[in-house]
Amino acid sequence: EATPQLVVQAVRAGFRGIDTACQPKHYREDLVGAALEQLAREGVPREQLWLQTKFTPLTGQDPNNVPYDPNAPLKLQVEQSIAKSLSNLGTKHLDSLVLHSPLPTLEETLEAWSVFEQAVGEGTVGQLGISNCYDAEFFKGLYNAARVKPKVLQNRFYKDAGYDQELRAFCLENGVTYQSFWTLTANPHILRSAPVAGAAERLNATPQQVLFCWLIQSGHQPLTGTKSAEHMRQDLQAPSLRLTDDEMATVGALFCAGDSSSPGGCSVL
Repeated sequence: EATPQLVVQAVRAGFRGIDTACQPKHYREDLVGAALEQLAREGVPREQLWLQTKFTPLTGQDPNNVPYDPNAPLKLQVEQSIAKSLSNLGTKHLDSLVLHSPLPTLEETLEAWSVFEQAVGEGTVGQLGISNCYDAEFFKGLYNAARVKPKVLQNRFYKDAGYDQELRAFCLENGVTYQSFWTLTANPHILRSAPVAGAAERLNATPQQVLFCWLIQSGHQPLTGTKSAEHMRQDLQAPSLRLTDDEMATVGALFCAGDSSSPGGCSVL
């Protein structure tokens, strides 16, 4: 597995945030933990890093490799998953804990969320979030009902979900960080577009950097994952780029899907 090497390489390059999940089907938290051990030996202590992981409900797990008791009640599954994450990562504290996807009902989601809230109260977790939640009313219901409000919404940023116009506006209005994933792979048409190409030429940047820059200037947090040292360097440069107001508007219009009725115009989202 290349995970330890890639995590160490990314941190050496300048990254300080790590996003993973307690989901052996797709993630190797234990290998992230091995990387953290190596980084500590190299002089990068845990305190200099920001760790975010996820509780993945049973439907998202490999039935042959579930990191908690699949027959346990939901709350106990969440408790066991958090304990497993802490063990895998070799830490006593998670900066951010994310529900990998909503449960079938808001009631079940809130049941799992109550264990999240308990972890915050105990000081084990710093903040909470949810991923793969594309229903604006569901997210608002969670936000309104939760005692500890979600601080992160992590979604795939793509056309089929309307680029989360309503959700992103709600996040901006309520201090929730919208994290985008598959930002580049889901949007080749955006990367090829004239507004992005024009901004890239002016900035002497790549189209990928321009898209990341647009999201950052819009108040969002694009997630990135790459094995390329050059792409890591380029991704780290994106926050230092600056799009003009006109470029923000023309690139933003690409995500309106023909709808410019959003308050303030969708280009600001």
